[in-house]
Amino acid sequence: MDLIVDPPRGVGPIAIGMPFDKAELALKSIAGFVPPEPGGRVAPGFAHYDSEMSIAVGQDRSRNVRSIEVYRPSRDVNVLFRGISVFGLAADEVIRRISDVARLEIEDGGRQVLAPELLLSLWRGTLPGRPEDEDGRYFEAVLAAAPGYYD
Repeated sequence: MDLIVDPPRGVGPIAIGMPFDKAELALKSIAGFVPPEPGGRVAPGFAHYDSEMSIAVGQDRSRNVRSIEVYRPSRDVNVLFRGISVFGLAADEVIRRISDVARLEIEDGGRQVLAPELLLSLWRGTLPGRPEDEDGRYFEAVLAAAPGYYD
């Protein structure tokens, strides 16, 4: 399955600016949704999937969607921004491709990459120590935001 990140419009069926309660329903409509265990609690606006992908939806004061953060799946989902596989390609390649279309702010040596004009950010918890290291080689999360999010 392909999941399209399209800021400032949204991610997949979740639109920036949509009512938060409708976004929670949209989270459940994404293939592979794993409902919480009976009696289990899940934070509002958070969903987990059998691909090990998670999505967190942030809201503004009016209870409308302000941000959508997708956490890296381990299988079965290709998360795309303008045709770029944000989790399928090495982080350095993702940075290179996005820098062809937008100005980037690179923080913490490349752990966080922000494209403010695109309302997009990418994150990874660590950097690879050597070129052959897998740990830190790929981004772990991508966030699409509403206009004004980075102000």
